[in-house]
Amino acid sequence: MKGYLKNGVVYLDKFQRLLSRKFGERFEDGIKLLPEESAYLVQKGSLEVFGKEGAIEFEELFELSDPIKYFVFEDLRERGVRINFRDFGEYFPVFETQILKINELGRGRMKLAIVDSEAEVTYFLVEKFSETGTHEEELKEFYATFTNGFFVTDYTDLYKNYFYGSLKGNKVVLSLYEGLYLMNLGFLLCQIDDEKIFQYGIKHIPDFERRYRIYEDLRKRKFMVKTGFKFGSDFRIYESVKSVSELKHSKYLLKIRDSVSMKELACDVRLANAVNKTILYPIFPEKGNEIGYISVKRVRI
Repeated sequence: MKGYLKNGVVYLDKFQRLLSRKFGERFEDGIKLLPEESAYLVQKGSLEVFGKEGAIEFEELFELSDPIKYFVFEDLRERGVRINFRDFGEYFPVFETQILKINELGRGRMKLAIVDSEAEVTYFLVEKFSETGTHEEELKEFYATFTNGFFVTDYTDLYKNYFYGSLKGNKVVLSLYEGLYLMNLGFLLCQIDDEKIFQYGIKHIPDFERRYRIYEDLRKRKFMVKTGFKFGSDFRIYESVKSVSELKHSKYLLKIRDSVSMKELACDVRLANAVNKTILYPIFPEKGNEIGYISVKRVRI
């Protein structure tokens, strides 16, 4: 096939075979190809392109192209995905240095197609997360002392049966999140009211108000939530805990980010995969109080 480059577009006599393969679009009595499509076909040896000064090589067509979109287009085509360059569908091409807002990722199901500095493409599936847990508790009122940012109680069943806090001898030490949550439910009784404790959290823990909102929301969704520090995240999330003696692995890790670079996203997913978990990001809506979540997984095409 032969085409002719004019004003950044390659024109050919009509080739129905190209249209059926989702290349180009109709133009008068022929079709026109974008530079990326033309570069791909030239590279494959299926097309020759000419200009005023003769034959045009791949490099010149590539110079006219969006390189990130080109490499994703090429990679998908080579994998047998007949993507139309004018509409990548669920695929979202992006370069490894790009930063995206988490709210942007939460608009709907998509496959991030991340191009690295060596022109290789890695794919990540982003989906809205609406799962709920099955964690159930039967608690009684108990007393705890608040000191130095922790709650201390003798109620050891909190740890043994439901995995609250950590067991220190014959005492259970609860985090600020756990203690406040149990105070708000009316189970934990303390010498200090919950508002003063909440203000303590705001003063001593960065972004505490938002972190507590996430903890509380996940608990309302019947998950058991613990610190994710050992896994480089904010929280780790269990579907349910029946007892510490029968404790299963947590299923999710949650990382609080307003925006994420593609390198950070790849690192978060890789770390979660290494411990057989899925990474979640929370989404705070511009209006309303309901928190949303997205999950991100690496996928093969």
